[in-house]
Amino acid sequence: MKIKTIALLAGGVLSISAFALAATPAPIFKSESVKIPVPGAYFQGTDAAVLNQNCAYCHSAGFVNRQPVIPQAAWTGEVTKMKKVFGAPYSTAEIPKLVDALVARQKERK
Repeated sequence: MKIKTIALLAGGVLSISAFALAATPAPIFKSESVKIPVPGAYFQGTDAAVLNQNCAYCHSAGFVNRQPVIPQAAWTGEVTKMKKVFGAPYSTAEIPKLVDALVARQKERK
């Protein structure tokens, strides 16, 4: 008798739950646009245009500005790697200009 009572109670609870779910209207979703502020995303100051045009596709200004100070030869290697290995959108002829901008940015931080 105990088992039948428990089974009946469980069945009743499930029936009530199913009815409650069926009676609940489905949520209505709509598209929303959200503007998220991105502090430090773009370069400011000296050579900002060249860095935003060529580096900000993949790197925020904050990311670049937090890099350790490295010599010009090391920056040349990094910028060349971005072009050859990762397909950065700038031409090989622009590499010296980018390196100069990155080195100048480091000097400004000191």
